[in-house]
This record gives sequence, C-alpha cells and structure tokens, in this order.
Amino acid sequence: MQLVTAAEMQKIDNYTIETIGMPQDVLIERAALAVVEVIGAGHFNLDHVLVLSGLGNNGADGVAIARLLYAQGINVSLQFVGNVARAKETVTRQLNIIENYGLVRAEKSDFNEATLIIDAIFGIGLNNILPEGLQKMIKAANHIEKTVIAVDVPTGIDATTGEVRGAALKAHTTVTFGYGKSGLNQHVGGYLSGNVIVKNIGLLTPPDFIFSCQIKDSAVAAV
Repeated sequence: MQLVTAAEMQKIDNYTIETIGMPQDVLIERAALAVVEVIGAGHFNLDHVLVLSGLGNNGADGVAIARLLYAQGINVSLQFVGNVARAKETVTRQLNIIENYGLVRAEKSDFNEATLIIDAIFGIGLNNILPEGLQKMIKAANHIEKTVIAVDVPTGIDATTGEVRGAALKAHTTVTFGYGKSGLNQHVGGYLSGNVIVKNIGLLTPPDFIFSCQIKDSAVAAV
C-alpha cells in the first residue's frame, strides 16, 4: 500500500482544490460522510456522541460529522477546542449550517457522559508540541478509556513520523482520507491510531507525483 507524508498529502490536497477545481467544502462533506459511514457500519454505542473539533479543516470535518449525526436523530454534542473566533472560514461556514439545523455547540462537555468521541481537533498539519491545556485534556480522555474515532490522524500524532507531540489521543479507529499516512504505520502512531481505514473522497495526485514510501503488509484497510 502506498503511503504519504504530511507534506505530500498537502500537495495532493492543494492540487485537487486549486488545479482540479474541487471545492474545499465538497471534500469536507465527503470526508464527513466517510466517517459517518464507518460509524454506521461499526458496533459503536451512539447513546451520546461527543465531537471535539479544532479550528482548521479537520475541525470543519468534525462540525459536518456532528451535523450528519444530528440529522439522523443521534444525541450529539459539539465542542470546540480553541477560540472559535480564530477558526478558518471552512469552519465558520460549517458552523452557520449547523445553526440553521438547530444544533447548538456545547461550551463544556463531560467526557464521562460520552459513549463515543470523535476526534477532529488536528489533522495532518500538526508540527508542534500541543499546548499544555490540550495535553491535559487528552490525558484525561485517555484515562477514562472512552472509544475514540479519529478523523484523518489522531490528535497529537505527527502524520509523517508517528511521533507523539506532547500527548496523543488513543483511537479505536482512525478514518484517514485519500492515502494512508506514514505516521499511522510507525513508532507510537502505529499503536495509537487503532484500526486504520482509508477512505476515497475524490482526492487526485498531480501527474508528476512520486510516492516516497509504501508497505507490502499492513493492517490498514482501503475502501
């Protein structure tokens, strides 16, 4: 199976959006639908789904996931990690949509009440140590051992190296998009990402693109 680094995945994203002309919001919707499909196909307890969203495109995926679950009548809470006023436009657009749906985001959530946590805080772009406050939150979530589905990459895992950036949320399942990320198959990332499922959401590689790494045997499932 072919794998990509974070930089390579960003190149693929940019090519798909800027050269091919695929709107970012379409990719976000496809990513959200892919995660919801995995949730529906699994044996997860959906009594109370807590979606943790960041301020970037990964967070926009999380907001869209919360909306899709809410539209199915599932009890879902959406909590942002960070100041929403600093969120990217993709997140703001998704927030406007959920407000029209009637889904009110939570200011604070109790992890103990959640039966399933969706981790949409950071995606492939993480390249620094996580803030101390976020590290404490992640450690608290890991301590109570809730089932976690990570969107693209578990928060705290370097998508390229698999190293932990201060702390990392342990996932039961990771739904990643386009191609497997090299960091999900090495070092601690290979353990903390759980069952990795690769979903095709319409991303295209540039004609001159060369994959830097691949693996012959892997637990990663491509769909």
